[in-house]
Order: sequence, then C-alpha cells, then structure tokens
Amino acid sequence: MKITHVEAIHLRLPEVREIPDGTQDCLLVAVHTDAGITGLGEVVSCSYVARAVVESPRSAPFRHGLAHIVRGMDPMDTEGIMAAMIAGTAWYGPGGVARHTMSGVDMALWDIQGKVAGQPVRRLLRPDAVDAVPCYASVLWPDRPQGVAASARQFVEAGYRAVKYGWGPMGPDLRLDEELVAAARDALGPRVTLMVDAGRCWDVHGALARVERFAPYDIFWLEEPLHPYDTRGYGELSAASSISIAAGESVTLLEEYEQLLQIGRIHVVQPDLGRVGGITPGQRIAAMAQRTGARPVPHAFGTGVLLAASAQWTAAAAAPLTEYTRAPSPLAQQLVRHSMRFAGGELVLDDTPGLGVELDPDVLERYRVA
Repeated sequence: MKITHVEAIHLRLPEVREIPDGTQDCLLVAVHTDAGITGLGEVVSCSYVARAVVESPRSAPFRHGLAHIVRGMDPMDTEGIMAAMIAGTAWYGPGGVARHTMSGVDMALWDIQGKVAGQPVRRLLRPDAVDAVPCYASVLWPDRPQGVAASARQFVEAGYRAVKYGWGPMGPDLRLDEELVAAARDALGPRVTLMVDAGRCWDVHGALARVERFAPYDIFWLEEPLHPYDTRGYGELSAASSISIAAGESVTLLEEYEQLLQIGRIHVVQPDLGRVGGITPGQRIAAMAQRTGARPVPHAFGTGVLLAASAQWTAAAAAPLTEYTRAPSPLAQQLVRHSMRFAGGELVLDDTPGLGVELDPDVLERYRVA
C-alpha cells in the first residue's frame, strides 16, 4: 500500500473573533492511499501557514511540502515517514509550524493503520486499553463572574464530573481572578472537579499569589500560569504550589518536554497531539512523564478529529483523562461524526477501526476555504 495524495482541508467560520478559541478556524489532513483507505488528522497551528507546509511544491533541499515528501511511501511506516518529514523540512523546521503540520499526517497514518488492522487506534497502542475515558468540559471564562453560573449548571445537569474554565478576563486583576474561581466553585458544587487555565499571564510571584487565593476553592490544577518557555520559573512554582501545576500545550519538540518535566517539574503535562507531531511523538512524551511522575493529559481544544485522537491516545494511558471542548463553534460540534458517545462524565469508545471519525459533508462544504 502506498500514499497517493495528502489533502489539506482548511475550514473557517465567516466571522473569526480575536478570542483564544482555535475552533473558529482549523486545518484537517486527509492521507489517501492506493488501497482506497483514507486517514484523517488535525493540525493545531496557524491554518493558512500549515496548509502551505502541506501543499508547497518541491524546492531546494530540505524545503519541501509534506505532501510531496510522503507521496509513494508506505502508510504503515510511521517512523520512516516521521524521519522523512523531519529531514525534508529541515530548512524551516524542526519545530513550530513544521512540526504542527506533521501532526496531521501522523494522526492520519494511525487512522489508516487502525482501519487496515480492523482495530481502534487505542488497541494498537495498548491491547488492554480502556473503553471509556473520563473527560472534562472545557470552556472560556465569561466576561464577568456573574456569567459563570449558567454554563456551570448546564455542565452539572449534563453529568460532567470535571470542568475547566480558562482565559477570558483572567490575568490582570487578582480580585477578579478570585471572584471568577469562587463563582465557578459555587455553581459547580463540591463534587465536581474544577480546573483553571490561566492563559500564561503571570510571572512566578503573580502565580503564587493566585495559588494562595485559589486554594480554598479546591482547584484540581492550575494550567499554564507562566510563559511556556519559563522552565526555571515552572520549577520554582511547582515546588512551592499547593495546587498541581499543568503545562505543555504550547511546546512541540521532545527536548522541550524533557526540560519542562525535568527542570519545570510540572505535575500535569499537556501535549497537544495536533502540535507535537501526532500520536507517535505523543507516546514518547507519555513515557517521559512516567519517569518524572507527571500525569499526561492531552490538550484537545479543536474539532472532533483531535478529540477522537486524544481520546484514543488517552485510553491507552495509565490514568486516562482528556479535554472535551464545549466551544459553540460548528467546527467543534458539528463537523465530525464520531463513533464515541458521552455518558456519565466519560467518552465511551466502541471498536470502530481507526479513529472512528468521518466528516459531515454539509458542514465541510459550508465552511471549507477554497
């Protein structure tokens, strides 16, 4: 079996607001083969630039687009294809958008391999992977604390056992930050796990001030309180914080994760499978986390393709938990038909081969960028 074509599928809402919601614009990758089997993957990056990384024609050495690099290769050879993509993009890689875009290809390869084997991806990763993955609802903070209660009530009524609020107005005002957290805890009640995503807005001093204020509200983790590359700051914060510190969605390379885990000593590591190179590097990051005692929980604020890949990957982890975006964008909620279902705070997975996803043709046609 050979790869015949790599297709970049760019989708965008008619109006994109300047808010931290990547579900307004997305890039999917379809890897087609001569056996008629197609795999789907997702890229979490700047979609316009990543599309060029897929489609760019051959150029001088080390400057090729991914479609040209992998055409004719065996889709079952994930390691060989990853090596070829890294070598072929060396002039503008290895990290950043080059690695982000490789994620879509690698994810699609695992989808193909699962279809060929007649197995869901999680069973390729670990034969005894679980069939239900605990998940947390993930949304942005409303503009004011008074707006938290409505969404929190919906999550409780829907059966979520964990909820994460993030970004929005959080950051500049310590008092407002505490009011937001207090409103979430009050509305969710004591039995629902609460996480807080700071949106990398403080230094160590500011983060520790929030830890002190947030501690009475029983926060499960405080996510990305510092700049993504403030590794030593994370080390200081992780050692002093009474709340678990989570980070890692913004970095891409394995050596960056090694530093974040070994020097930053974070408690929860959050690789985004649409940024780190896909499921293949994701497996290596999980192994790194095991060595430091950190818990791997994927960042997955995208379409149903990223959600499915993250759920399958998480199902093979020792302590599964995944993000479940509740962003209202139709690209997040309507684009993908998937075989899993939400029930009782978990994503229940069936035995559909591969990632178990297909695209809704009407949504695809409505939002696809020519």
